[in-house]
Formats: sequence, structure tokens, C-alpha cells
Amino acid sequence: MDRSIVVTGGSLGIGRATVEAFLAEGDRVVFTARGEAEAKKFLGERSEDVQKGRLFFLRSDASVANDAEKLAAFTKEKLGGCDVLINNAAVFIGGLLHQNSEEDFEKLFGINVRGPFLTSKAFLPMMLERKKGHIIMIASLAGMGGGYGMTLYCMTKAAVINMARAMALDYMQYGIRVNAVSPSATETAMFLGGNSKETIDAFRGQNPAHVLGKPEDIANALVSIADEKNIYINGQNIAVDGGLSAWNGEYNQSREPGQAYRE
Repeated sequence: MDRSIVVTGGSLGIGRATVEAFLAEGDRVVFTARGEAEAKKFLGERSEDVQKGRLFFLRSDASVANDAEKLAAFTKEKLGGCDVLINNAAVFIGGLLHQNSEEDFEKLFGINVRGPFLTSKAFLPMMLERKKGHIIMIASLAGMGGGYGMTLYCMTKAAVINMARAMALDYMQYGIRVNAVSPSATETAMFLGGNSKETIDAFRGQNPAHVLGKPEDIANALVSIADEKNIYINGQNIAVDGGLSAWNGEYNQSREPGQAYRE
């Protein structure tokens, strides 16, 4: 398609799968990461795309305003502009609220909320100038309801979901779409790291599909939503979760079909 795509936090997990999915569509991609080791490894594995001028990397911290501005300038230089911005960079810190420190709060809100705010703010002027663009926030099912031991994380992802909704209302008149995508538990370092096998198996068993999401599942959804054929999808939070958000949490009842029961 030869679109210009930007993915924050693109060296691992959902971010990396998203970069690869858009490259497969024939797009050109700039991705960021706070560290360089994994990014350089990824660039080495995609050296052909690098040599063809289809893949670029910039070391960047989404929570730093100057870095967001540098990313926008770098993207304009390398790609000429930005058609799709994927605000993916995020961090997870768990714990009960009374166990969380102010530093936990600042770090989570800095990366998970200030990051999308600053990056969107930096890229909106070029989208407004071109009268087109699409911003997608990577949120989470944790932003759609409560989760055990993750109050701060739930707060940040709820903020990102409503950020997308409000921005969509403000910018649709300028040809700019804004949406959010909310994965459930996905096979990434963020979820697998620190969780026991029992916990991971419980998440898998609880999901109606009885599987965990894969980074590619989320990436494929992003490619689909970003397609201009789906221009009427705007201001939405789309759960990519194997049906988990459709479940009310009650156990599967084994009753005879057609049998009526009275109070």
C-alpha cells in the first residue's frame, strides 16, 4: 500500500508484530524503542527492508516531549509524513493500590498516558496539514473493567480508551480517525514475565477460545482497522480477546435444553 506507518515500542511483542504486519502490506515503517539492543537485532533480521528504505528505527522515550517532537521530525524526513500512528509503547506494574508508590504512578502514567498524548500531539499538525490520518491507541481489556492486582494499570488503559473516543470527535471533521484496540492476555514478555505457569494456564482456560492471544492476532486487527476501506470505523474501542469481554463471568450451566424452571 506504500503508506507511512509509525509504531512506538516496536521492537518486541505486539509492537514488533505490528511493524512486520504493515511491512507485509507494502508499507514503510518507523518504529521506536527506549532501548537499542532488541531494536538492532530486529533491524538485522529485517536488513532487506532497511536497505530498501522501508524500515527505520529511532531510539525514543514516549513519555518525553522532546523525543516525541524528534520522532515527528524524523518521520517527516524519512517517510514524508505519517498516515497511521500506532501508540503502542507501554509498561505494566502490578500490586494493590496501597502497595504502589508514587514512582509507580508516575512511571505508568508517564509512559501509558503521557506517551500517547505527547506523540499524538506531535503528529497531529502534519495530519491536519494533509487532511488525513489515523491514530490507534493500544489499550487493554484492563481499561474496560477492573482486574486483580493492577489498579494503576487499569487506570491508565481506561484513560487511553477515552482519549481515543474524545479525539475522534474532535478530529473527524479534519479527516483524521482515532480508535483504540484492547487486547486480552497476549503471549508477550509483558504478560508472560513474572506470571507463574498456573496463572498463565488459568488465563488460557478462562478465555472462551481457550488460548492466549498472539502478537500477530493484535497486529492483524490493526492492519484491518487501519485500512481506508474501514474509514467508517472511528472513535471505537475494539476488543481483540477471543470473546473474553463478551462473557459475564458466570460458570457454564449444564441444563437440559427446553426445560423450564420456576422460582
